[in-house]
Amino acid sequence: MMALRLSKYLFLLLVFSLPLVRPFNFTLFGLLVPYTDLIFLGSFGLWCVAIIRSETTIRIDRLFLYIGLYAAAFTISTILSVDPTKSFYKLLGEYYLFGLCFLTFNLSSDRQFRKHIVYAWLSGTAITALASVAGFLLFYLGFKTDFDNYFLSHLGSLPAGDYPRIHALFANANMLCNFLNVSVVLIFVAAHLGWIRKRTAIILGAGTLFSALFSISPGLGGIALSVGLWIWAVWQKKWFAKPALACGILLAVLAFAATLVSPDTNNTAQEIPLPFIEKNLEPSVRVLVWQDTLQTVRQYPWFGKGTGMDVANTRYEVLSGMQQLLRDAHNIWLNVLGQTGVFGLTAFILLLIYLLTRCRFSITDGVNGQYFHVALSIAFVGAFLYQGLGGAFEDARHLWVLVGLLGAISCVRANEDDTLSASTLP
Repeated sequence: MMALRLSKYLFLLLVFSLPLVRPFNFTLFGLLVPYTDLIFLGSFGLWCVAIIRSETTIRIDRLFLYIGLYAAAFTISTILSVDPTKSFYKLLGEYYLFGLCFLTFNLSSDRQFRKHIVYAWLSGTAITALASVAGFLLFYLGFKTDFDNYFLSHLGSLPAGDYPRIHALFANANMLCNFLNVSVVLIFVAAHLGWIRKRTAIILGAGTLFSALFSISPGLGGIALSVGLWIWAVWQKKWFAKPALACGILLAVLAFAATLVSPDTNNTAQEIPLPFIEKNLEPSVRVLVWQDTLQTVRQYPWFGKGTGMDVANTRYEVLSGMQQLLRDAHNIWLNVLGQTGVFGLTAFILLLIYLLTRCRFSITDGVNGQYFHVALSIAFVGAFLYQGLGGAFEDARHLWVLVGLLGAISCVRANEDDTLSASTLP
């Protein structure tokens, strides 16, 4: 069992390193690649050796039929791309993400190992929280730019002011918030199941929420939604369950609504007059990027512009005065549509629908596996579906690990339910 054990150790190291994107990266074929992606090659290779030596078996699920259809869409879009060479290198990255999901699914069938995955994820979260606190303290010690404060992000479309926006060791603040969305839910379930002490959960949770708040990302709405869903799912019979869910949904709606408008600037002539006051708003930079992406879709409707191609080309002067050039759609569905066309978007939607059918949002028997299943489902809704409205996170490594975990736990739970049903037959 040595090869399988080593494969699992390397996989845990990979999960721990998910938030360690900067400065641990290099450029390959014009793409930024974290060094930690190389860990996958070792883990996957040893897993293949374990298969050959009959230390484990390959587990297949219908999930991979939908991922295969999604991969086919990317492959066709690469062949028909406006720049096939560039698309080919990006396609290799997409296959890596699918392989990461496949390996996660196969390794996490073991209940004890799923627990170790949570430990590895939360250890990476702790490093992220420490980096965020360091960035915050350095800011108020006078290191107020991203040139002299490594953990600090530019303000993006936020107004200029004497406050820090942090991205820790991620490439940008929105990706940080997306990762932390999953982390918050894993902290909840680990504390609830007794995997970590309550005091540890409180400290880690405080650090995680601190990091998320100072990402100042629209993804905070996803965290609010996830918290509301968790309280509602676990304590459905308590008086506060429904108000908590309603509050989470409301905060999520408000956070998304805030991304749609901006104070009036010179970036566009489109204006939204406010009633009763002589003020105008305008469509936000995200809305302008979405409009630009739809122009690309009109030009390449069926199979898209090509895997990894820029689907937008929006120049924008943000409120802080910085000039920006935005090239992705800032929306999962539009980004997939722009790159792979209607065929790719259809495959992507089918994949998401299938994953939603494998989600669970209520507790019936109170066993540990069910709580973990609910937690992963909530993380999927908050980080993948909700945050995907305002960000192109379809290539986030941590989300494909999440999908693999969700597929594995839903498969295990389905088998347990079938076994329980069979045992009750007369």
